Amino acid sequence: MANIPPGQVKKHLNGVTLLCLAFVICNSWAGIAGSLQLALLAGGPSTLIYSILVSTSAYLAISSSLAELASVYPTAGGQYHFTSILAPKKWRRGLSYACGILSLFSWLAIGVSVTIVSSQQLLALVSTGTSGFEVKRWHVFFCYEGFALLSVLYNTLLLKRNPWTHNIGFALTIVLFLVAFISLLVRANPKQSHEFVWDTLLNFTGWPDGVCFLIGLSTSCYMYIGVDASMHMAEECSNPERAVPRTMVGAIGIGFTTGFAYAVAQVYAIYNVEEIMLSSQWIPFLVLEQGLRSRTFALVLTAFTIVMALFIIIASQETSSRMVWALARDHGLVFSRHLEKIDSHLDVPIWGLFLVWLMTSLCGFLYLASQTAFNAIVGSSVIFQQLSFAIPILLLLMRKRSTTYLPPTRTFSMPNVLGWTVNIYALSFITLMTVILCLPFTLPTDAATMNYTSVILGLCLLFGLVNWWLHAKTRYNGPVMEQSEDQDSDPVSVLAVPRQSNHLDKLNIK
Repeated sequence: MANIPPGQVKKHLNGVTLLCLAFVICNSWAGIAGSLQLALLAGGPSTLIYSILVSTSAYLAISSSLAELASVYPTAGGQYHFTSILAPKKWRRGLSYACGILSLFSWLAIGVSVTIVSSQQLLALVSTGTSGFEVKRWHVFFCYEGFALLSVLYNTLLLKRNPWTHNIGFALTIVLFLVAFISLLVRANPKQSHEFVWDTLLNFTGWPDGVCFLIGLSTSCYMYIGVDASMHMAEECSNPERAVPRTMVGAIGIGFTTGFAYAVAQVYAIYNVEEIMLSSQWIPFLVLEQGLRSRTFALVLTAFTIVMALFIIIASQETSSRMVWALARDHGLVFSRHLEKIDSHLDVPIWGLFLVWLMTSLCGFLYLASQTAFNAIVGSSVIFQQLSFAIPILLLLMRKRSTTYLPPTRTFSMPNVLGWTVNIYALSFITLMTVILCLPFTLPTDAATMNYTSVILGLCLLFGLVNWWLHAKTRYNGPVMEQSEDQDSDPVSVLAVPRQSNHLDKLNIK
């Protein structure tokens, strides 16, 4: 297999395609549709609606904080590269490595979650349309493995030659949103009252109402899962210093517009909340059927959302493989000398893609063994992602947002006072959600309903330590660094990544 140098990859994405990729993964309105039952249990309609406002403001702060850094250091490593730049010298290796492992696990968990949802969608469609068909766990398993395999084959053989795939996925997402949104408004008759939608709290969690609302935030956080996708594709994008920051903030804007509008329309449209919360059916389909007042219409729309879901899996696998490639390029993973290679014919990190597929596939076997354990992996995606964001934001605050790290010439910048406010708000939100996401969803709890996110975090820590001692301890040094002549010995060492733009060259980034 022929390979090109590990630090080089061809640029094939423009700003529009990058935005399409980022939003296809977030797919905010579809995320709300798929988690409505959880939202109704943890606070009801008003909590769902208002939690979207809170999570949007928080993720806008998070994305703006990272966008400032990405406008100066647009590399595939994203947040762990920022960490390496901002951390004190004695902590640089350890902190950046930890951030990279957290980011890698967040993307693996994102891929697992969208793949299992696609499988459940397909089987819900089959069971609804086929009399007497009962969905078994092994049915879901084989669909899951099929989606994962199909996506990795497309990523390996076709996606690089057809980058417009993400544009098609984006167009399909927007069209389906408009069809669903308008149809819910038109066909739902009678609609729920304004009081039900805007002023109804339903607390079935056993927690006090305040904690219940915070638990409900976890649902709306899923709207923005994968918001960092554009950072990890930066080295395959032309003019990444401008495109990546705009994409991150733009994905939040589109996500809020579609997600909030769909949530309001769907809550107005449902007519039997009790059925939704107690049903053993696949809830997103039941919600859609209630809202549209038609099983046939719901079946047709679900069929198209399965196609849409395939675009999400493809995009998430692509981004995950770039995260693997970035870590391997910095010698952070076992078998890095293979994982860092870019195939010269296919122009993709083929071994990185294979590793992502392998890990996703193995999680499918975990689903067969224990659905509770599998769900813990799916649920951990948000906390892994947020923790990986928190590290560089905290370090940026510790560096007092110095112009040494955020030069005034950057293409995306916030006024200093606003920057401080946004960074502190983002870090405070992540700190709060780290605690909330580890709480059991209901009280009292038992082995089946316990929140095992903390266990998954522990396993991630164990994997990171094993990989560190077996490989990274002696080989990983973070991204290649070069000290600027006009800086003292302690502040930033500047990131050096091959084939970056002229703007980075001026900053001694080679």
